[in-house]
Amino acid sequence: MSTVGMSDRLELNSFAGTVLRAPERSCAARRMALAVGLLVLIVVLVAAVIAVSMTIWLPIVNAAHDNRKSIADTLSATIAARGIHQAAKQYHELKASQPNLYNFDEDELNSLGYELIRADKFKQAIRIFQLNVEAYPRSSNVYDSLAEAYMDDGNKPLAIANYQQSLELNPKNRGAVRMLKKLNARGFVLRRASREPI
Repeated sequence: MSTVGMSDRLELNSFAGTVLRAPERSCAARRMALAVGLLVLIVVLVAAVIAVSMTIWLPIVNAAHDNRKSIADTLSATIAARGIHQAAKQYHELKASQPNLYNFDEDELNSLGYELIRADKFKQAIRIFQLNVEAYPRSSNVYDSLAEAYMDDGNKPLAIANYQQSLELNPKNRGAVRMLKKLNARGFVLRRASREPI
């Protein structure tokens, strides 16, 4: 065989080897990219699971370790024993003198107010919601609750005013929009105002 033929055959073998190894390299690169992509996806998913878990469990854990006394329970006992005026006075005194001992969160007074509404003690509920409005004047929810108490007590103008304030603070408050339509509807009659002593 001539050296030219042999040389041609070597070149052909070399070329064939290069052509055949090229797909192997691109497959290896694809596999590496896929592995890196999967690793990134796993890291992102684990981070998301941790973030969601923290969002759900952290408030529960904090609440379980919250050693503060419930201001709602304290005021409820005072209302039963000495009346709403003493409870309002006690709220201000405790908030000024022992703010770390009691839980003064917004939902504390809101819960107590709704407890009083369920007991048809609308005037007392109104006073509790007023305390909450004083404490949280930028909360749409506290005005919404106060409006509901006024509505249940038969005070349409103050119910409307507080629903409007709630809506001003939170334009997405569909409940306030619905109640304002109801209150402003022709022929809508509120419950009779309570006769409870305050």
